[in-house]
Amino acid sequence: MQRHKLLTPRRLLTALLLCIALLALAERLKPVAHLYAAPTAQNPIPCRPDLTSPTGLPALQSPAIFTDPCVSPNPQSPISDPQSPAPNPQSPVVIRIPFTDETALRPLTGNLDVWEVNRQTGEVVALVYPAQERWLQLLGYAWIVDAEMTATLARPAARNAEQTSGIPGYACYRTVGETFASLSQLAADKPEIAQWIDIGDSYDKVTPGEPAGSDIHALVLTNQNSRVTEKGKFVLVAAIHAREYATAELAARFAEKLVAGYGVDPDITWLLDYNEIHIVPQANPDGRGWAEQGYSWRKNTDRPATCASSPSNAPYSFGVDLNRNSTFLWGTCGEGCSSSDPCSVIYRGSSPGSEPEVQAIQAYMRSVFADQRGPNYTDAAPLDTNGVFISLHSYGNLVIYSWDHTGSDAPNMEQLRRLGRKFGYHNRYSVCNTSNCLYAVDGSTTDFAYGEFGVATYTFEVGTSFFQSCSYFESFIVQQNLDSLLYAAKAARRPYQVAAGPDTLAVALSASQVDVGQPITLTATANDTRYFANGYGVEPSQNVAVARYTIDKPSWETSTTHLLSPTDGTFNATSEGVRGLIDTAGWCPGQHTLFIESQDAAGNWGPPSAAFVKINGESGLELELEQMPASADVISGETFTHTLTLTNTGTLPACFTLVIRSSQWPATVTDATVSLQPDSTVSLPVTVNIPLTASIGMTNVTVVDISTLQPPLVRTATLQTVVTKEPTSEPGGTPAPIFFPWIRNE
Repeated sequence: MQRHKLLTPRRLLTALLLCIALLALAERLKPVAHLYAAPTAQNPIPCRPDLTSPTGLPALQSPAIFTDPCVSPNPQSPISDPQSPAPNPQSPVVIRIPFTDETALRPLTGNLDVWEVNRQTGEVVALVYPAQERWLQLLGYAWIVDAEMTATLARPAARNAEQTSGIPGYACYRTVGETFASLSQLAADKPEIAQWIDIGDSYDKVTPGEPAGSDIHALVLTNQNSRVTEKGKFVLVAAIHAREYATAELAARFAEKLVAGYGVDPDITWLLDYNEIHIVPQANPDGRGWAEQGYSWRKNTDRPATCASSPSNAPYSFGVDLNRNSTFLWGTCGEGCSSSDPCSVIYRGSSPGSEPEVQAIQAYMRSVFADQRGPNYTDAAPLDTNGVFISLHSYGNLVIYSWDHTGSDAPNMEQLRRLGRKFGYHNRYSVCNTSNCLYAVDGSTTDFAYGEFGVATYTFEVGTSFFQSCSYFESFIVQQNLDSLLYAAKAARRPYQVAAGPDTLAVALSASQVDVGQPITLTATANDTRYFANGYGVEPSQNVAVARYTIDKPSWETSTTHLLSPTDGTFNATSEGVRGLIDTAGWCPGQHTLFIESQDAAGNWGPPSAAFVKINGESGLELELEQMPASADVISGETFTHTLTLTNTGTLPACFTLVIRSSQWPATVTDATVSLQPDSTVSLPVTVNIPLTASIGMTNVTVVDISTLQPPLVRTATLQTVVTKEPTSEPGGTPAPIFFPWIRNE
């Protein structure tokens, strides 16, 4: 016999309460869905601000009747006076908002000043004003106030009595002017490795009637005299968002570390010999000027007439978010990724690339990077792509790789993620795609760099605060991220390849200075496990299979390599000690560089590490110039060859390099680096390409510097050639060529 359960009063009450809870949940979700409702005659543009109101809110008699969920949540309420003892009811607070999915997240990132998004816990941290709290309530969100973060909201600060430089209250961070002064002085002091160049202007500078504004500068670091097959390209941009204090200072510290280490640190020396490192330390100088006064200023200073004109309204005042204004897929993923509201924290601007700061940075990147990716959205860049781009932001302790505008994989996702995990090993940050660990954005600088050029692109979100304390910056940001940036420079020439290979570290020599012929023992560690993502996956590792070294040139510039042996006798682990005995017989006196690198069992070579070796003694060098036969013609549109004859007059081997210092017409040296044994001679051709447009009597001067390692001596050959014949000239009657070459010591 079938038995039926009785519907007792308790069960009836439980069912009723369950129904009420479900109905309440449905009501909470309805307003969120309404945000994306189709336009109607009554609501032509859903959830746009009331721009006729100075506050962005309807002109209501009482806040109590505020009921429209499609009114802008950007209240532009003034920040309270920091000296006021009583809290202003219009003051902002920092709140924590739980969310369940992308539909609930998008309205928050699109309308609030979002500081953090934690997808693992489903929580947003945002700065809100009272009107925004009402807006959140109408949309059915819950939240709690973070009293600790609210208490630390930035206010206009004054320098301490003992502070003589830096941002007021933050002595560790240089102002825009101080940053420019420091880095321009680096270039003035070290012109052979540093150039300070003007790459464009800020909004205020190009706009009549605005404050004076500023230039945008880049510091270019590379050995100006190195002549290599292909230099790696690394571009670092900082402070696109003005209030992110730590980023500009980190970029400046990186520049100073590179300049100070050149010629002293073997790794930094080879990085500048074989790479170009371009640093834009202050990408938003106008906005930074407001942020330096303590305002929470994020955007530039472009001034749409519909927004508040006081910095006290920051971050909801005027300006364009420069990290939403880039031309690649601008405005692609819509509200939530960027905003069409001119008062929004993430306002994308009136059109792609509308802002002069963005125009300057994009034009500069085009001058540095080659386009290495195909024309289609799904085209991957080739594995031998040259170039790394990093944009420094704060905060979140994140390394973010492209794409930014979608959670879908970029065509080079596997390579981008792998290199990102190398950075993560050094700074211990989470390594992820924007949509997976933060929120999607469009019009970003990094999507432009990857989309246009195919280079490896990343955003570093450093630290735990926009107005990061100096103690935290010095202890937990500087060194960890300098190590990551150094690795980026090491990988710049082949970022998609070398990140797959082992790192070579702990390089040591039994002696760093020896007489010629004295052997040296080299030891190092090859490690294929140095990856970190902080919970966002694990990078596979392979056994180390090969280790080798080269002398004075990295492996891609020479075919002569020397193998190293595993310390334990067998390559069979992901981390191996390696060693080798280096024979210095026949080496030239002076300083030499060893490049040590290793390969894993899958065939991937990692980036090299370097060590210096100095060979004692001095070499002698005599130079002679041999001219072409007196009857030779110098003809427009053809080439003419000068011959330099060099003799080693010393008792030790001599090494020297030839560099074309200057030439009006294209000139080349066949062998730029030469080694000579005692009493031996070599003849080197210097070829000049004569333009077809050169007429009889036109003169070219080619200056060639010939330098030795030890003693450090530079001699100069000046080769002067005068055109004697045009291609159409009849044979005979042509005057003999005129040469005016000479050599001098400097």
